[in-house]
Amino acid sequence: MPGGRWEVGGKTADSAVTMAFGVRAGLFDRPDAQEITAQLGAGITNAIADVLGEDVRAGATVELIASPAERTFTGGQRAQ
Repeated sequence: MPGGRWEVGGKTADSAVTMAFGVRAGLFDRPDAQEITAQLGAGITNAIADVLGEDVRAGATVELIASPAERTFTGGQRAQ
């Protein structure tokens, strides 16, 4: 993303890290969904900071994108 189009903490930032992961929609229906998604977000953010440095942590965004089972394929076959 070009500089000046992203803000972190209300201040324009030149760069930020965004990671998007496709997950099955059923993840969000689980009773422990909030805990699991929080752990995923924190774990991925930790990995980003480990690789790219602590200075990117505050601007790191992790997005979990839900896909319904009928739109999920594994090995060319519709997922079960």
